[in-house]
Amino acid sequence: MDRPARRPAADEHWAPDHLVLDRRVLTHAGRLFVERDADGTVLMHSPLAGMAAVEQRYPAWALGPFGRIEPEHELPSGPGVFALVTHGTVRYVGSTPDVARMFGQRNGLGDVSRRDAQNPRREERCRLNRLITAEAQAGRTVDVYLLVAEASGRLTRLVRRPEDDVREIAAQLAEAAHGSWHVPS
Repeated sequence: MDRPARRPAADEHWAPDHLVLDRRVLTHAGRLFVERDADGTVLMHSPLAGMAAVEQRYPAWALGPFGRIEPEHELPSGPGVFALVTHGTVRYVGSTPDVARMFGQRNGLGDVSRRDAQNPRREERCRLNRLITAEAQAGRTVDVYLLVAEASGRLTRLVRRPEDDVREIAAQLAEAAHGSWHVPS
């Protein structure tokens, strides 16, 4: 006798343990959660709202709306390459000198302040925050995959040349992945 199809629970989420991009293995580090209210609605803010002549003075990436984002698990400190994945599709590949700080609440993409929105050097973090918040609004989950470097700055796995550094590897993986969240060059 056939059983009726069982619908998965709303919080049920599955992601593979590893992701292979351009013959390099990235390990699943967990999901990114966006702060919600008691009803489950994503809480958003626009730090530049209410400022005079904001529309003409700042680019669209700075206007928000942004959300407060935190990783599911504690992320390691130190340099590394990260990939943001939704529904098995790599959306973004980037590098950072400190993975924990990049995804942290302070000075990371976890919380965008007015100062961050006004600083052109924070554009990547603002854009990523907006995109992750939009995914949460649509009911989709964003997973983080990492390739973490040793204390010496060299990646722990699959490094063929000693002169490879984190930024070069991230650029190679981004080119291989063709993520849709990258700014067109």
